[in-house]
Amino acid sequence: MSAEFRRPTGGGARRRRPIWVPIVIVLAGVAILFAVGFGLSRLLNGSSSSEADSIASASAAPLPCETTMVTAAEVLPRSSKVKVNVWNATDRVGLASDVAKVLNARDFTIRKVDNDPLGAVLEGIGQIRYGVNGRANAELLAFYFPGAILVQDERPKKVVDIALGNAFTEINGEAQIAAAMASPSASLSGPGCPSEPVVATPNASETPAPSTTPSASESSSTAP
Repeated sequence: MSAEFRRPTGGGARRRRPIWVPIVIVLAGVAILFAVGFGLSRLLNGSSSSEADSIASASAAPLPCETTMVTAAEVLPRSSKVKVNVWNATDRVGLASDVAKVLNARDFTIRKVDNDPLGAVLEGIGQIRYGVNGRANAELLAFYFPGAILVQDERPKKVVDIALGNAFTEINGEAQIAAAMASPSASLSGPGCPSEPVVATPNASETPAPSTTPSASESSSTAP
């Protein structure tokens, strides 16, 4: 009797995983990455917008300008630092020379003494003429000649002129000047203020420079 052997057979073919499963996994991963990236971008953009809004608000705010009390003695130069031309704009002989001697005794540096080169005859106290770089010097000189008119012209240097008029009698005394310069007055300070500081000067108004300059032949022949 012969025995019959049979090869055992398996339980059938292995089932394959459907192809759509990895596709779904990949798509889900992509969706998650997109969501995370979108959220981060919104967060960063929101932070940048807030920072930009803060910067814009700060730049739109007006620059500060404060009013403080100062004295002229604190902010104006010393007389020894000021160079002055003395002009005689009257018919009074020797007026400019006499005034120049007093100013020199008060430590001013005298440059020129002569008749007014503009050929003007002034009826008031006089004119203090200065350029944009000599404003502080002119304001100091105004304490010595109260009532003189400040006139700005095109000169680049700090040297100032005092052109004496018919109403001038004498330079203020040292005690009067010291008291006036020690008196506090309002002054503007800060980046939002006008470019030129406000310094109180005794009764000195301001006028623009003359539009024309007479020739030398028109100047007065009176001795300075």
